[in-house]
Amino acid sequence: MKLLITGTQPRQFLRYCFNIDHLPPEEMLEEETSFVYCTQCVRLLSKILGIQRKTVRSWGDNPNFEGMPKYARITCNYAQLALSREELNRVIFQDFDAPRLTAMEFIEEKLFKSLSSSEKLKISTSSKFRSQCLTLLSDTLKVPKNTSYTWGSDLELLRMPKCYQHTLAYALAAYRKQEKIAA
Repeated sequence: MKLLITGTQPRQFLRYCFNIDHLPPEEMLEEETSFVYCTQCVRLLSKILGIQRKTVRSWGDNPNFEGMPKYARITCNYAQLALSREELNRVIFQDFDAPRLTAMEFIEEKLFKSLSSSEKLKISTSSKFRSQCLTLLSDTLKVPKNTSYTWGSDLELLRMPKCYQHTLAYALAAYRKQEKIAA
């Protein structure tokens, strides 16, 4: 089961999060130009992505954030799919620590979740297992597969940048939400 991930533009993501995406253009612009909104945008992105506010501010003019890296756009896309508006309100107005998931935790959940012990053993001992895992990660994170090879020789992938742990956590939450809807 694949999710449609496009790397949402920051402005559209923030409009969705603050529930102003349905307003007429004039009202939307009025909201977006208020000081409170701009402050909330930086705070929200900082919380969702698990990074410092000054990093978010360095990405350019608020609310466009033209310099936002691709990984952050992908993470925001997964967060939008994973979090309901109520959950986003809690993120906006309460303390929040961005969820994290190691590469191995993500792989175990996606590849082994409902398998028997013998099925798990069969998959994990296959000569294509490492390649399958790295393909799963590169598809999810939207990075070239050869990039994931540089993160380590074992499946712990200890050199995977920490920012991707947040992406994997939101991606898994989005997959779970999609599975519930499909059931």
